[in-house]
Amino acid sequence: MKRNTLIFLTSIAICLSACSRSAQDGSIVFRLEGGDVLEVETKGNVTDYASLPSSGDFTLLLKNSAGTQVYSGPMSGWDSSAGLAPGNYSASVSYGDASEEGPSKPCFEGSKDFTVKPSETTSVAIPVTLGNCVVKIECTDQFRNYYPERTMRITTPDSPSGFVYEGKAVFVAYQWSISGTLKSQGGTEYTLPERTWKGAPATCYTVKYDVSNVGGVSISISFSDSVETVTLEEIELNQ
Repeated sequence: MKRNTLIFLTSIAICLSACSRSAQDGSIVFRLEGGDVLEVETKGNVTDYASLPSSGDFTLLLKNSAGTQVYSGPMSGWDSSAGLAPGNYSASVSYGDASEEGPSKPCFEGSKDFTVKPSETTSVAIPVTLGNCVVKIECTDQFRNYYPERTMRITTPDSPSGFVYEGKAVFVAYQWSISGTLKSQGGTEYTLPERTWKGAPATCYTVKYDVSNVGGVSISISFSDSVETVTLEEIELNQ
């Protein structure tokens, strides 16, 4: 008897759930687009520097026009057949955290406002962009020849201990500093003076080091359109 009662109550619950969706409700199918292009300093792809996440790995936050949360969770958990009352909604997606910096630490984000129509299924494309910027260090052949041993470190306000640059681009929130040590051909060590720059999201920046005059005592540091000359008083570049 108890078993029959349980089955009966379960059937009622299923019926109520199925009947809770109004005949006027619509439904939404989400998809992501973009997210792999660095727009400003370079037309390269994020895939040049890190693997892209799958759409199901993104977090989806859905709200109605009153700002009430309708869904919050992984995109893979969104039920595209779920009924939504007709009206205006906003969806935002995110992957990663801009404060989590380092190689292979991209952060993506995007949002879209849309309208649910009565008794219709609407496809909503959410444009996604890179939420942090990418920093690369480049040394010319001549610089590497003068300094066969180099240790370059990138630090940020969120990552004060920094990352030793080992040829992999570093994802940072917005500001970074580069310092390091150099050892000349003759074994003389020099501390590379720290320099700080700021960047914008979805942008790849290259900081380039070169020997500014052959046989001289200075190096040049290039960033975007600016070039700074740093004098090395302690050593000769051709040692």
